[in-house]
Amino acid sequence: MKQALSWSLILCLVFTGGCSLLSGEPADKPDADKSDHDQVKRAATDVEGMLREGPGKYAGDKYDEEKVKAELDKLPDNMTTDEAYNHLVALLAEDYKPILKELDRLDLTIKTNIKEPGGVNTPEAELPKQVNVEILLDASGSMAGRVSGGVKMDLAKEAIRDFVSKMPEGAQVALRVYGHKGSNQQKDKELSCKSTEVVYPLEAYDKSSFQKSLDQFQPTGWTPLAAAIEQAKSDLSGKAEENVENIIYVVSDGIETCGGDPVKAAQELHQSEIRAIVNIIGFDVDNAGQRALKKVAKAGGGKYTT
Repeated sequence: MKQALSWSLILCLVFTGGCSLLSGEPADKPDADKSDHDQVKRAATDVEGMLREGPGKYAGDKYDEEKVKAELDKLPDNMTTDEAYNHLVALLAEDYKPILKELDRLDLTIKTNIKEPGGVNTPEAELPKQVNVEILLDASGSMAGRVSGGVKMDLAKEAIRDFVSKMPEGAQVALRVYGHKGSNQQKDKELSCKSTEVVYPLEAYDKSSFQKSLDQFQPTGWTPLAAAIEQAKSDLSGKAEENVENIIYVVSDGIETCGGDPVKAAQELHQSEIRAIVNIIGFDVDNAGQRALKKVAKAGGGKYTT
């Protein structure tokens, strides 16, 4: 409701400002003696700046429709579009600083508790822990969409390359994609919902081979998330020793669309002899999708992050 009202106020402000507002040029030169309404900070135009410049006067719980309307009624009619935008930000910008602080503190490194072996007769508990990481990458059609910075799939691949290049020495990695066949049209749903495939089998990271694996598919189809999690259990079968740590990272921009139950699949994988931890990395996910994916991560003993 608040978002819809904010846009309606913006439209009203633009249209009541006349041609001078739409053209971006002032109808009259501003007076030398500016009022308080003219003394507003220039609003940021880049994403980083937008996230750090709030809160506005009526942000969050302070929002009051009548007071906002009253503030807008006081603004002059001869503002440029930039001036109008500056005023709107000063009034309505949300406060994202607490969220940014949480993201700045977020640690996605793999903690393995690796200890140096003391010699031939070192107890098993002190042996270096073997870390197996499997990445499940959503290749459904929605990953072809664009966000700030580029195409979602391209950004996801870049982030994955950076992540695996920084894994602990001796760690093994596997890459499985899902939803990469057919299309996201109804006629191809059955084909797409069966498409989950290991493109880089579990082994030590090799930069060249891993890059080739990432290059061989593009986002096309539906989202068989549950099937991908179920298949990950097969990929990690036999990796259930005491000193083995199995970690799953699901990179996805949406929820299951093939009728599967990813919560059940994650729980079964986590509670199996493999004891894998299922983490979800949400990529441009809406609120409903975040709630669903958080349940998957919780069932898998892992965490959901954006």
